[in-house]
Amino acid sequence: MPDARSRIGLLGFRPFRSAYSRQQILLWREVIPFTWPILIELTCVVLMGMISTILVSRLGKSETAAVGISDSVTYIIFSIQSAIALGGSVLIAQALGRRNREKSIDGARQVMNLNVVFSLFSALLIVLSSEPLLEAVALGADTEVKHLAEQYLRLIALSYPALGVTLAGSGILRAAGNTRLPMLINIGMNLLNILFSYPLIYGIARWPGFGLPGAGIGVIISRYIGAAVLLAYLSSTPQFRLTLRGYWQPFSRVILRDILNIGIPASIESLMFNVGKLITQLMVAGMGTVAMAGNVITFSLLLLINLPGTALATTATILVGKRLGQRHPQVATEQLKMIFWLSTGLLTLLGLLSVPVAAQLGGLYTQDQDVLHVVVQLLYLNALLMPVWAASFVLPSGFKGARDAKFCMWTAIASMWGCRICCGYLFGIVLGWGVYGVWFGMFADWIIRGLIYFLRLLNGRWLKHARVQP
Repeated sequence: MPDARSRIGLLGFRPFRSAYSRQQILLWREVIPFTWPILIELTCVVLMGMISTILVSRLGKSETAAVGISDSVTYIIFSIQSAIALGGSVLIAQALGRRNREKSIDGARQVMNLNVVFSLFSALLIVLSSEPLLEAVALGADTEVKHLAEQYLRLIALSYPALGVTLAGSGILRAAGNTRLPMLINIGMNLLNILFSYPLIYGIARWPGFGLPGAGIGVIISRYIGAAVLLAYLSSTPQFRLTLRGYWQPFSRVILRDILNIGIPASIESLMFNVGKLITQLMVAGMGTVAMAGNVITFSLLLLINLPGTALATTATILVGKRLGQRHPQVATEQLKMIFWLSTGLLTLLGLLSVPVAAQLGGLYTQDQDVLHVVVQLLYLNALLMPVWAASFVLPSGFKGARDAKFCMWTAIASMWGCRICCGYLFGIVLGWGVYGVWFGMFADWIIRGLIYFLRLLNGRWLKHARVQP
């Protein structure tokens, strides 16, 4: 008679038990240890950003709307910098997975240089052309809001090179498995931002402070300190030894191509995505200062609610890239599915928890009842759609780790312009639903995009560009 263990094997349960055990190992030994520093980092960054927004919102509705308009421009730059850093991270993760240290160092050097060059060009362009740019972006906004936005944007543009260094350096370290140092540096930067910004905005003793420009100056100082710390670490760690002199080398066409094969599609995706967001910003800007302020505050709160998904999306990119570098596509698939379902569950839970405290969350930013009403209604709508967020944003992050960036680019562009813009215009302006109609357009974008990505996960075509051959 076979014993209990033998009967389990005969009934076919052993493979299931083995697969379950492997998933448990992947979850507790790789996904969670890699994700928790990113989650803590992002939590602190978002909380500090919320505090910074609260500091500005206390100045008035015009200042809050001005920061929202400026940030919509800055986020385009940030997204392209992040896309370049993403290309470098995937290259470095796959090179280290193959134990090719020389290529990982070359990739680190060149992704840093590429981000700095782009950042300098972007800063110069915005400083010289902020007025006509904001005339287009803030169409329909009050004159005072436009003036404040121009003043703030010119200051923030000066921090772009430091932001580029920080994003590239953090991506390099995460690709090498070091998620704790980027966490500490970003937490430190944001604490410094608050410490500098408060007195610069409101003053000390009899000095009245700078008002809104003080917030920009605080950002500049903290970002350059963070960039300096990252460069110092990269020059001293044995894994890279990237001295300042080491960056003064010509670009390698092969390395640059590998970075840009991911970076360019991801940059185009981010650029078109954020141009689409700017168009929706224009729609909301024409609906008045109350709608604009409510829109800005709600997006700030959503950064906090979406934190687990954002952290797991970063984890998905690096771990998928690492596993494919080791030529283990089956393990990469298992990890991506696990990360997707984990993020879906966590985001759904947080969306539900946000409903009973929506008014209190909005009250952290403003006591204006009209603005607060908009924030609360938008948070209610967001809670309904949180189950599809991970399919829209976590899955494509994992696909990019497999070099499936072009498919993600075309899907995001088509969904953004076909759903978010068209549906947002139809619901928000044509049907007169206001800012809520614009958000319905965004939700339509999430649903269509998430469905496309989920089907691609199931059919396995996202792996066709991965270099897993011996």
